[in-house]
Amino acid sequence: MTRKLDADALLSLLLTGLLVISYVVLVYVLVVAIGTPPAFRGPGPNINPPWWINLIAFILIALTALPVYRWVRRGVRDLVYGQHENPYPALAQLSQRLKSTPSPHAILPAIAETIAHTLKLPYVEIEAQLLDASRAESTRVTAYGNPPKGAAIQRLPLTYYDTTVGELHVAARRADEPLSPSDLAVLHDLARQVGIALYAAQLTDDLQRARERLVIAREAERRRIRNDLHDGLAPTLSSLQLQLGAARNLIRQDPDQAEALLNELGEDIRSATAEVRQLVYDLRPPLLDELGLVGAIRAFKIPDPQFCFEVAAPEPMPELPAAVEVAAYRILTEVLHNVVKHAHATECMIYIDVGNARLTLNVADDGKGLPEAYTSGVGLASMRERAAELGGSLTIHPCDGGGVCVTAVLPLKV
Repeated sequence: MTRKLDADALLSLLLTGLLVISYVVLVYVLVVAIGTPPAFRGPGPNINPPWWINLIAFILIALTALPVYRWVRRGVRDLVYGQHENPYPALAQLSQRLKSTPSPHAILPAIAETIAHTLKLPYVEIEAQLLDASRAESTRVTAYGNPPKGAAIQRLPLTYYDTTVGELHVAARRADEPLSPSDLAVLHDLARQVGIALYAAQLTDDLQRARERLVIAREAERRRIRNDLHDGLAPTLSSLQLQLGAARNLIRQDPDQAEALLNELGEDIRSATAEVRQLVYDLRPPLLDELGLVGAIRAFKIPDPQFCFEVAAPEPMPELPAAVEVAAYRILTEVLHNVVKHAHATECMIYIDVGNARLTLNVADDGKGLPEAYTSGVGLASMRERAAELGGSLTIHPCDGGGVCVTAVLPLKV
């Protein structure tokens, strides 16, 4: 089918013809001007070249015209339609543009604009799938240009190894002509590089968000400790000071009342000591430093005397990062509380395993199992949040032999 020439095709044809004709004229003029002997030169610029000079010029033009034509046509097509036959200039331009991009948020617009300019495409859209599950949105779309009416949209996946990080959407240059195989080959090469860049940008963005959440959590924890000290321990110490002063004044005047006041003072001191211990425990359970994770879990006190549990763990237990150790202890103790309170179980088995750069916790009880209309409560949400803070996960499901199984996976590199 004959294809109607549009403005780009006509421009490409005219430029190619003009440059090739200019080359032919230039070669002929140079050969004649340089090779014509003085005997064939007239006055002024008049030159009457001999027949063999013309023959040399024609032979030279015949030998070089086709390679020059191909070279000129390729250059003109790159100028008009973009560098769609050679991927390396396009990759080089994309790499250079990414180096000069100031922030991860500017990478998507920079990639879309670079691809559109390099390949002379009217429309480029990048749909990025966000890796951070805590975000309200799951995708981020950036577009450059406008697709021609009726033009086909080509979709290419953006991947990083086996992870899909988005899609690249490009429109054909004209509605009556789809993208050529060379266009698609270059776009596939670009898509591989874009997938790597997009994955790296999202990791950088997620890292920044994680740092922000860490700062917020740290400040919230500091505020909680300050409030506990200010509202609890500080008034208690002030009261102790007043009671001690009153007892000192009563020692000589009323020894019996002073003794009673000192006894009351002793109870208040024990209460303040317990409050300080609770503050220390909230920061990090002391049993972890004394006994390690396995020993601390085995020493955990259950209020129900009919309930018992066992712990199976590697011997010796590898050293764990402090944050992982605390999170594992909090998760396991919360699970034990839930088993005693809700599962009506008599025994529970805890399996602790370390391997593949992660700590795996499996807890199985012999209780009544999950109810049909099960909804997660505050305790389960807290356990999942502790696991997610370290980049891990927590799942709950019915055990094969009855009861409930809880599995937590915590990466050791945090």
